[in-house]
Amino acid sequence: MKINGLWILTAFVEYNYLYFNNELPTPEFGIMHGCRTLGYFSVQRDAPIGLTEKIEISDFYDYTEEEFRDVLVHEMVHYYLYYTGEDTRIRHGKAFKRMATWLNNEYDLNITKYIDISHMKACDDAPWLSRILFRYFYAA
Repeated sequence: MKINGLWILTAFVEYNYLYFNNELPTPEFGIMHGCRTLGYFSVQRDAPIGLTEKIEISDFYDYTEEEFRDVLVHEMVHYYLYYTGEDTRIRHGKAFKRMATWLNNEYDLNITKYIDISHMKACDDAPWLSRILFRYFYAA
């Protein structure tokens, strides 16, 4: 699956409904191109506007639907914990582990602290040098 901003937005709306009771406001979305970080949630303080929440997903991989879901929901857990004030430092601490375990048990997801990328396939249109370096350093 080749991701884009519309795909991320559509999935965010669906997962927000399914797993977060529509509690999360829609953040900004971005696409990353690297192979080491699959997803990222960040908060930027923009004076005088306030705060801007952003979820970014890497387009380096040819995700299965389950892999993409798990990456996006992982970032949404960070967002939820930040939004509710449970974890404003955005870590993989006790609150993250508790919520990930609950989601995994309740909805049969696979939300983990880190995702094993050794079995994942790079997208065919990922930059050729990145694909070579990925295979050399990360692939089994």
